[in-house]
Amino acid sequence: MVTTPNNEQSDKRGDLLKAARELFLKNTYNNISIRKIAERANVNSALIAYYFGSKSGLFREMIRSYIVVILGRMQDNLTVPSESSLEDLFLNLYRNVPSEFVQLIFRTMVLERGEMREWLLHNFVQQAIQTVDLYFGKMIDVSDRDERTDVVRTIFQSMLLGPKLLLPTLQEIGAVTLDENYYQDLAKFNAKLLAQYFNLEK
Repeated sequence: MVTTPNNEQSDKRGDLLKAARELFLKNTYNNISIRKIAERANVNSALIAYYFGSKSGLFREMIRSYIVVILGRMQDNLTVPSESSLEDLFLNLYRNVPSEFVQLIFRTMVLERGEMREWLLHNFVQQAIQTVDLYFGKMIDVSDRDERTDVVRTIFQSMLLGPKLLLPTLQEIGAVTLDENYYQDLAKFNAKLLAQYFNLEK
């Protein structure tokens, strides 16, 4: 097949996004230079400015490619609260969100104090929390629990994100074995705990 100029441009843009994922997912934002990204993508560094405006523009676009998928899957599962919908929510996040992405968000929010942290806070973190809170609010509405909702909400958020932060390290030291059933069993266990606590239907 003959490669047209448009296809070639699309390929180079895609190569830059792929290189950005590979580098940013394993390093802090400030440790990655435009030159490193261009070298990894095997393209001229000027193309970063051409396609994305700047390194920060490339970073944002790379994050957006995950955000759209993650928030979409979360919203798909935010139906009537039940043990089944909780299990689907957990399982989708566990299986489809790379641990490296969660760690990148964590590193950026904890270690960075620049424009990328602010952008992530307002364009992803807040949206994700609001989306989860909508579902959490529905669970509260059908429950007769009177404990502090902010405490239980934190536990819920920890169940969602904790495994993606901890499992790579636990696997490295041999504390867990990620076989094909691991995420399924973890999602089922966490869903059952919350469903029992909130008196949710199956």
